[in-house]
Amino acid sequence: MSVDVRRYEDDDFEAINEILSTTSPWTVYEESYRLEVADVADDDLLVIGTVDDTAAGFAWTVPNGAFDRSGYLKLIGVAEDAQGQGIGSALLDHAERFVSTETTSDELFLLVSDFNEAAQAFYRHRGYDQVGRLEGYVQPGIDEYVFRKSLYDS
Repeated sequence: MSVDVRRYEDDDFEAINEILSTTSPWTVYEESYRLEVADVADDDLLVIGTVDDTAAGFAWTVPNGAFDRSGYLKLIGVAEDAQGQGIGSALLDHAERFVSTETTSDELFLLVSDFNEAAQAFYRHRGYDQVGRLEGYVQPGIDEYVFRKSLYDS
């Protein structure tokens, strides 16, 4: 299986929002999430991971979205039936490459929900360190862990 990663097109938002409405962590929160074209700034990177020309995942990276100086992986998601096939890795590779080559930062930050142990293990395996915790940040009773990776050594 081959994963292709490309910049988004306007008609990809249907697939993105399907992933947001059917996969964890978003299904755990008590509110629904939708992403629209207007949400994505011109210098942001929103990419789609496709398999056989079908959108199977997405990643949204903000160049200076962490502390106004470091890259921030704002959202990443893979369709439930496509998980475990390397799509998340391909998307994360693309986000890391974007931050290290197209921005002035050499760090990428992201948040992971405390209940999302599979994602935490994935990021640790990819060289990310947990550097903080935000209690009840998105929703009361659910903590968000701050993860960071230096891309300088990658």
